[in-house]
Amino acid sequence: MAAKGTESKGLIFNKLQELYPNAFWEDTGKILRIPMAEGGVPIEIKVTLTAAKNILGGGQVESAFPTETASEKVIEMTEEEKANVSKLLASLNI
Repeated sequence: MAAKGTESKGLIFNKLQELYPNAFWEDTGKILRIPMAEGGVPIEIKVTLTAAKNILGGGQVESAFPTETASEKVIEMTEEEKANVSKLLASLNI
């Protein structure tokens, strides 16, 4: 039996790897390292995910990444939101 949240954590790690293709595993499936730079100095951001024990949203919150088990409701971004995201990514040199 898989640990709680294994499938969801995998979806999130996959999305992070799409956003940061140079990311690599320190401990496969557990710790993802994302290379970045601050002021020209290389750094690595370590990402770990833990499934919450308590559901604070009461189970009514939609999944951030729609899957076949999530609600079929898909939220579309407005053109203004897309432009804001593009500006943010450009300012972060991503």
